[in-house]
Amino acid sequence: MATGHARLEVDLDARGRQFGVLAVDYSDDANAFATIPVPVAVLAGGPGPTVLLAAGTHGDEWEGQLLVRRLIRTLEPARLRGRIIALPALNLPAVRAARRTSPVDGANLNRAFPGDPDAGPTAIIAHVVEHHLLALADYAIDLHSGGSETRYLPCAFLRIDDDARRTEAKLAAAEAFGLPDTMVVPAGGESRTMSAAADRQNAVMLAAELAGAGTVDGSVLADADAALHRLLAHWGLIDPLPERAATGRPTRFLRPAGLVTSPVEGILEPVARLGDRVGVGQLTGLVHRIDELGAPPAELRARQDGVVAIARVRPRVRAGSHAYALFSPVDRGQPGPAPAATDPVTAQLATTGGQPG
Repeated sequence: MATGHARLEVDLDARGRQFGVLAVDYSDDANAFATIPVPVAVLAGGPGPTVLLAAGTHGDEWEGQLLVRRLIRTLEPARLRGRIIALPALNLPAVRAARRTSPVDGANLNRAFPGDPDAGPTAIIAHVVEHHLLALADYAIDLHSGGSETRYLPCAFLRIDDDARRTEAKLAAAEAFGLPDTMVVPAGGESRTMSAAADRQNAVMLAAELAGAGTVDGSVLADADAALHRLLAHWGLIDPLPERAATGRPTRFLRPAGLVTSPVEGILEPVARLGDRVGVGQLTGLVHRIDELGAPPAELRARQDGVVAIARVRPRVRAGSHAYALFSPVDRGQPGPAPAATDPVTAQLATTGGQPG
């Protein structure tokens, strides 16, 4: 496949295990002309569905990158009923720099869809993923975490629109994935993500948020590895593995409720912890001003009831930095848009891997 300034140098139709690159041409101050070799693996067995499996959309999110690399090495194509197209370092420049955004063009890949074949390298990658890879996929998985700035409750992450069939398929996928929590956000808040791209291509997509904080939690990694295999079994690509069976506890569905934001610059002293339930008016943190030694710290109080589903881990904040994101439990069949899609909370959180701030 060649399109504009990109070439997919791997055989998508061959059986077995194939390795190659998505070669993306670019030019910047350091390179008059050069190529970004985004790594691609294809595992194909017998007839069956196609799954696009991505990680490294943000370069400082490590858990998904490790999981995809492990799967590429260990899953035998002969076991597969179908095909997996895997991109473990989708935003390769960001991965190499351990950054959320690409150091080549400063762009956030998960805000670059549907992409542009004649723009910068991040937009080119987004264009190839949406128009050439997701167009082939029945299902898609995009593995995220909180990166260097935040930590999430380990969860599945679903973008919900008004397509009832696809919504039911997503909810069933989250239940098969089997992590303790599933975040659901309405589609109206954000159209530039891979989740939105999958909806446009009619691929059933599940994203995941797997802790973060710039580290790798071994227990979360093990749980997510089992969840990934359960999901592939649910979609019919592999046989269920007894050693990776679910715990039997149903996933809890959560939707955005509110953000706790610092009004001042300073150093954040966290009070609430990830997973805590907080009520309206409850103290969640203190921000100590750096240059005003006699000033009392600014109190961060919740304006909504909710569960602390995302917590900032870097203590240095500015006015407008979000310290926490609160989510509210919701029934399985009622994950839709509440608050409204025009609400700024929804707009910021209605995205795969969209850390506030």
